[in-house]
Amino acid sequence: MIVRKIKDVEKIDVGVPFGAPEGMMVIQWIFSNEIGDDRYHHKHAVRKYTLQPGLPLEMVPFHQHEYVQSPFILKGRMVFENEENEKVEVGPGDSVIFYENEFHRGAVLGDEPVELLCVIDCPGDGQDCVPEQPKNINCG
Repeated sequence: MIVRKIKDVEKIDVGVPFGAPEGMMVIQWIFSNEIGDDRYHHKHAVRKYTLQPGLPLEMVPFHQHEYVQSPFILKGRMVFENEENEKVEVGPGDSVIFYENEFHRGAVLGDEPVELLCVIDCPGDGQDCVPEQPKNINCG
């Protein structure tokens, strides 16, 4: 059994690759390929994002990942959009699933920061499930 305390998990600023100011998008890797030993044969990761308000949706570039991604909103409100111009507003208790390589973007709604958990799968050699700057992000 492994216990992770969120207060002890490193915070990584990931907003800069998207053109956001420092501190607007912070990620904590709660569970990744670096957690556990050979007994833990997992093919997913769980991340916590803290997102600050102030960046309108139109300023966020569409991007895609080589993995399935599912954010679950804990606090605050967001809007997500995919490349087919489908928009959805979500709040606490809501989740969204983006299929692999689906172009999407999201932004905070209102003045309250957003906290969300994001579950991803780890295809191939699991290179996307290691805590560092996002990999395999293609902006379109």
